Amino acid sequence: MISLSFTLSGTTVYARGAFFRICADQTLRGPDGSLVATYSVHGWRLAGRNYREFEAVGSMFLRAQHVDGRSEVMGPYALVRAGDGMLFEQGRVLGRYCTIRAAIPGVEEWSEVTFLNQRD
Repeated sequence: MISLSFTLSGTTVYARGAFFRICADQTLRGPDGSLVATYSVHGWRLAGRNYREFEAVGSMFLRAQHVDGRSEVMGPYALVRAGDGMLFEQGRVLGRYCTIRAAIPGVEEWSEVTFLNQRD
């Protein structure tokens, strides 16, 4: 099970699921396709509030769909942070999921990324 945590001013909101997907339309969706949050220049909008980032915790893999059509599975990871249009693991940039941010040389650009609790 993957647990997402969104923290703002000391208050944390959790979401748990077998997987989560950051979609090309800048939405974060849960296992049943339901909308969890929406990404904008202000961060992740969840339940009427803007959160700068979220953390995904639990043994997980990432399935990234590259903008050129390639797909790859990476991991496992214990903790991944999503913020500033990118995913980070232990301070290292894994890739960029947000097309509203400028491209960064050497950083993979993804059209979609899925957080999985097992390698598929």
